[in-house]
Amino acid sequence: MTNHSYDHDLGLDSNITRRDFINVSAASVGGMLVLPKSRHSPANQGAEWYGYGGVGDYASSHGNTPDVLRVAHSVRDGAFDEPVSDAVDTAEEYDLVIVGGGFAGMAAALRFRQERPSGRCLILENHPLFGGEAKRNEFMVDGERLIGPQGSNDFIPVPVTGGPEDYFTSLGIPREFAYQEWDQNLGELEFPLDNYGFMHWTADQATVGHFFDGNGTGTNGSWAVDIWRNDLTNTPWPESTRRELLRARRTLVETYRRDDIPRWLDSMTYKSYLEDVAGLPPEVTAYIDPILAGAIGLGCDAISAYWGQHFSLPGFSGPPDYPAVHSFPGGNGGIARFFVKNLVPDAIGGTRQIGDVITQRIAFDTLDLPDNPVRIRLDSTVVRVEHRGKVAPAERVVVTYVRNGTTYRLAARAVVMASGGWMNRRVVRDLPPEHQRAYGTFSHSSVLVTNVALTNWRFLHRLGVTACMWSGGFGFSCNIRRPMVMGDYRPSLHPDRPIVMTFYVPLYYPGRPAVEQGTRGRTELLQTSFREYERQIREQMVRLFGAHGFDPRTDIAGIILNRWGHAYVNPGPEFLFPQDGSTAPPDVIRQPFGRIAIGHSELRGHQNWTGATAEGRRAVEALLDTVL
Repeated sequence: MTNHSYDHDLGLDSNITRRDFINVSAASVGGMLVLPKSRHSPANQGAEWYGYGGVGDYASSHGNTPDVLRVAHSVRDGAFDEPVSDAVDTAEEYDLVIVGGGFAGMAAALRFRQERPSGRCLILENHPLFGGEAKRNEFMVDGERLIGPQGSNDFIPVPVTGGPEDYFTSLGIPREFAYQEWDQNLGELEFPLDNYGFMHWTADQATVGHFFDGNGTGTNGSWAVDIWRNDLTNTPWPESTRRELLRARRTLVETYRRDDIPRWLDSMTYKSYLEDVAGLPPEVTAYIDPILAGAIGLGCDAISAYWGQHFSLPGFSGPPDYPAVHSFPGGNGGIARFFVKNLVPDAIGGTRQIGDVITQRIAFDTLDLPDNPVRIRLDSTVVRVEHRGKVAPAERVVVTYVRNGTTYRLAARAVVMASGGWMNRRVVRDLPPEHQRAYGTFSHSSVLVTNVALTNWRFLHRLGVTACMWSGGFGFSCNIRRPMVMGDYRPSLHPDRPIVMTFYVPLYYPGRPAVEQGTRGRTELLQTSFREYERQIREQMVRLFGAHGFDPRTDIAGIILNRWGHAYVNPGPEFLFPQDGSTAPPDVIRQPFGRIAIGHSELRGHQNWTGATAEGRRAVEALLDTVL
């Protein structure tokens, strides 16, 4: 039975922006294609599940949409195993069709346009907006336009090289940025510039608080601020735990003097390296688990030790010494907008200056015009890709996709699959057996990115922190950011003014096989209603901040959930360096076949924007050398 008094205290009945989400979401999902119900998915992925989407152009596309899920699950369950006899033939034919409008797809389109200026290219994107996980959420609170990331978040400016990988130069992205000033009279606080670095890499550049709850004893808990600057002396951890955590932070992998350290590290899990090689206790592994999961999806028991070194995590590189890591207001969605402004100049209003590219509205009606050298077709989920006839002599590839409930078919001279392997292995009907076997070694896990619009952040100011970490409950970290300013976009930075607090919540379950962990996380995302997540968020915030004046009824202005079911590829041991000397699975998948090439960030083992653009560029270059 619902405790109405408790719900009232949590603010579940308060008048916030999510109050209107049912009407907003119902409109966005009402035209969904009617498909057979998935045997694995609940039937309630509609308004009550999707939730409020905010304001502006991104309101209808936050995380995986109900429509995207329904069509994708129908593919998984065999609805398109046979050609669709009544598919509408658009009579279109393109030189290149790109499946996926994330960074890999946009980089492939940009490279194609550079090399074949007169060629015709079409990007098919399954979501209502381009960018993949590089999108944003927007709120309006007390006259302030607040923007937070949906997923892909931070960046370090790419060095000037003049080569095709130098997107900051070719797209006109600046390398220096301005941030809102903080009034030092209000206290000595340091603010994260992104939503990741404070967890480990740039902890010395932010005021980070760790919450200790007394091991579930029911106490209010205690906070320790800037624990690493204090050598952990201000934490309640036992002396032995503090000593071993500090040792992990100072350990260098070079100590082990191996001939081929990357291959050696890829032969074991990160947990095995920490505990069996470095001799560190399980408490160290448990501390690192959520940080690693936030970067690559799962914890130390499932991920190769190679990635601990790759991410400069404890046990490998000594105390972090990182440059400033930046984030546009909506994360790497800002970089995605620069790509689109270059590919379809009229798609975003104004000039190519950062103030316009980031803040102007999207002209959706310009994205898919016939005269565009590169066309971007949104809300288009590809369900079948196959050569017309046998692969070797085929001169065309047939692409079938679903849009607004109707199935369509078109043709292309070549196709880049810039989409994830969980779809590629089912969509590409003539995928070679060796590619299928390689994909069989991949596992993926989920993340829930939550943006909470606050009317004020006095409770953080009283506490004296701008970023927080904890164990147990909802998530493990959250933070506010120092707002980037540009043009007329100049959000305030004052504890009495609105701001966005962001939670990155990886779904991982140590001790279980990686595939099982991924399945369990996606099941949770699919089966948990918006209201249940909202309850968990409010409870967690009361637990963390209630003693410092946080009032869930008045301090929360809005909540948006971004559910990404396949956010991360999880590279376990031998993902990059099989010990038997065989070809690594990503290298198998990189091989083009006929007129199709695959390029997606997961082939790097770590899904970020630079890896995605490199893979998309590589895939289209392989086709340029052969069939284009």
